[in-house]
This record gives sequence, structure tokens and C-alpha cells, in this order.
Amino acid sequence: MSGDSKIGLQVGGVVRIGTARRIGGSAPAATQAPAPVRPAAESLPVTRLAGLARDLAGQDAPVDAERVAALRSAIADGRYTVDPGAIAGAILDFHQRQDTSC
Repeated sequence: MSGDSKIGLQVGGVVRIGTARRIGGSAPAATQAPAPVRPAAESLPVTRLAGLARDLAGQDAPVDAERVAALRSAIADGRYTVDPGAIAGAILDFHQRQDTSC
């Protein structure tokens, strides 16, 4: 008897030793036709979201030109100050709102 005809594997903590034999019909499972693939039930919402994304990508970014001009002027004049505490607090608040899984 060849080594291929014996099963001596340990699977899930159980060792089976014996002669290998075919169980079931004569056709191996690999030659059976695969199950038909059905389209995803979510295709309509995905299509809508893709359309919205295209629409948004075609628009200009919402920019407050007056605010940008005021900030540039303040920076140029040396009147713009940075508050590291306020920035750190805003970052922490943002991440605490986003991470609700913890």
C-alpha cells in the first residue's frame, strides 16, 4: 500500500489512522458547477452614492473668500496668534466624537 492511501493526520486534536476511501457520489466536489452569483442587493444605493460623488467632485470647494483674506491680512500684520491648547482640545474633541467603539 502506498503512503497516499493512509490517513495519519492530526486534525483538531484527533488523529485518524485508516485506509482512505471515497464517500459520496462518483463526481468529485471540485467538478460540480458553482452556485450562481446573484447581484448585490445594495447596487442601487451604491450607484446613487457614486453619482453623488461625481457631482460633488465637479463642484468647487466651499471657500469663504472674505475669511481667507482676513486670515492672510492678520498673518501678514503679525496679529494672528496660535493657541496650542485650543487646537489640542479641538483635536481631542473631534477624535472622541469619532471613536464611539471604545
